[in-house]
Amino acid sequence: MLGILRFVLALLVLLSHTNGAGFKLNLGVTSVIIFYFISGYLMQQSYQRFLAYSKNPIRDFYLDRLLKLFPQYGLIVLTSFAAIAYLGPAQHVLFMNQDPSIEKILLNLTLLPANYVFAPLTIEEMLPHPIVPPAWSLAAEFHFYLLLPLVFLLSRRGFLTLFAVTAGIQIGAMCFDDGPFNSDNFGYRFIFGVLIFFLFGYAYAKREEPLFGQLARLIWLVYTVLLLIIAPTFRLFGNPHVTELLLGAVLAWPLVGAALAGAPSGPWLKRADNLLGRLAYPIFISHFLAFYLCEKLFSLTSTSQTLYIPVAIVLCLSLSWGLLRMQEGVDAYRLRRRGFHSLSAQSA
Repeated sequence: MLGILRFVLALLVLLSHTNGAGFKLNLGVTSVIIFYFISGYLMQQSYQRFLAYSKNPIRDFYLDRLLKLFPQYGLIVLTSFAAIAYLGPAQHVLFMNQDPSIEKILLNLTLLPANYVFAPLTIEEMLPHPIVPPAWSLAAEFHFYLLLPLVFLLSRRGFLTLFAVTAGIQIGAMCFDDGPFNSDNFGYRFIFGVLIFFLFGYAYAKREEPLFGQLARLIWLVYTVLLLIIAPTFRLFGNPHVTELLLGAVLAWPLVGAALAGAPSGPWLKRADNLLGRLAYPIFISHFLAFYLCEKLFSLTSTSQTLYIPVAIVLCLSLSWGLLRMQEGVDAYRLRRRGFHSLSAQSA
């Protein structure tokens, strides 16, 4: 049921970006952390298969990720800028009012610069934000893909060192609410800190090995203690995203474990799990474009809560369905080229 879980997480990200959706916590932040854990889990298994079946695993893994992510992402980037050029800048949708210059389009298409719109590591030409606003987290994920072959090459001591360094950065950042090192940028945004969540998922994928099983249990225990004891004692919950970060870190293992244990039995449920899982990524990258179209086509804004949210969801699902159909041809080529099937439909 991992596909259904990913679909629900994507919807929570969408809803977290609608003003007045009724959440007391920003569950979109929690969902992103769980997505990172899932990515670490899936990519460890995926790259292991490239090592087993590919003559050039590093090249083929990177190309596979490019073919999986960039066609849909690139189309949303270009469509967003084209819509702004044709319909005009948004008045009520955050960051959908940018000048569609060639430089900005190219920087957005490159993706990796999207992670550098936060102080102190800022690419000024990307400001005020990526045109696909959640792309900063997609860029963080792609940083992990670039690092993954190196992670596989690390000795156990090297892995433990990397694990300790990124955990220290992430947990240390949660102690600060502002300044160049704080819970928002190094705790939630930059790969230097959030790498710990990818490595958590990576360790979970290898939990049958004693070292990695112990590491996965250790990091879960550390974040549980942070959530239940340390954060309330030292008043860390007042710092940006600390509550949601800790909640995501603690919930990731049980939620993913339950999803993996609850494998769909009937063929219709397998198809639904597969479809919903494949919709998660296009929902994630297209929902701000859906918000923009709500404003421009239907004059609905986030203040019109009765109709705004359902119309935005329908528009986003429509865009996502179109992206999914477009991607089918790319995926057919991608799977033929690499020469082996995905681990499962939802982890393709």
